[in-house]
Amino acid sequence: MDIGIETEAVALAAPYVLGFMGFMYGLLLVFAILRWNQSQDAIRNLWTRSLVATPLLFFLFTSLEFGVATWGLLVGVFALAAHREYCTAIQLKDKGMQMVGMVVLLALIMLAMNPNLSEIEALSWAGPQGAGLLGIALFLGAFGTWAVPIVQDRSENVTSDVGRALIGFLLIWFFIHGIFLMHLGPIGVGACIFAIVNVSITDSFALIFGRIFGKHKFRPILSPKKTWEGVFGGVMMAGIAGYVAQPLLDPLTAVETAGLAVMMAIIGTMGDLMLSALKRDLELKDWSQMLPGHGGILDRVDSFILVAPALYWTLVLLGV
Repeated sequence: MDIGIETEAVALAAPYVLGFMGFMYGLLLVFAILRWNQSQDAIRNLWTRSLVATPLLFFLFTSLEFGVATWGLLVGVFALAAHREYCTAIQLKDKGMQMVGMVVLLALIMLAMNPNLSEIEALSWAGPQGAGLLGIALFLGAFGTWAVPIVQDRSENVTSDVGRALIGFLLIWFFIHGIFLMHLGPIGVGACIFAIVNVSITDSFALIFGRIFGKHKFRPILSPKKTWEGVFGGVMMAGIAGYVAQPLLDPLTAVETAGLAVMMAIIGTMGDLMLSALKRDLELKDWSQMLPGHGGILDRVDSFILVAPALYWTLVLLGV
């Protein structure tokens, strides 16, 4: 069926994504009918989450259709908003540290949005995938943040302020790897879709399996609702989706993409728990209320924050 999509990877994934969304809405409708009398608040929350997530998914795939500039713009806006969200949530009062992180991240995003990194002579040292840019940005962000109290000539709360500011910078630096996935040559768009699908499948089926079969708590302190059954179900379904999604990463075999998907699903779950640990320590329920039903941006992209760099560096090391 020709639906007017020109990018091969997007055209390949679109029917499966639409089918998955239809399946999830059908499942949600059945759940609402069967459990309305017992779980009205939970059902309303699930519908709110779904109705917010659907247009976001649409915008993600639309931006991929138009190339790295639009994809980078979308990811970049989310990244900078997430950085501000984090600084607000932890009440980082040192504006200098916040500004250093924001400027370095903005510069990295602007460079990553260029569709021809490998053709820019001044950036030849960074490599065709832009790995050098990621490395120097990490150094500048860490060095600049630590330099702020030196310029201010202060020592009070330096350990706390620098530590918290660096955590926020590192989280968003991880996230921006999502743009650099587009610089992996012919498989760039496929790699982005692979990451998005992996996170969506893992999260969705972890919830489904957890609700149906969940009995044993996975990490009751960090995430009370997660169960071993849910986590296993999410990882298993991610592996199956990875097997089917092999054409997105054409140089790899279906068995290899299935194994890669399982690894990414486990890493994504770690990302979820990583952000949960920070929230529990800060006594926060959500990072913000920017996205109805989801909380904040960091609540929505917590798994992607680790999946993006893990997939990027794995594919770079494999020479794909």
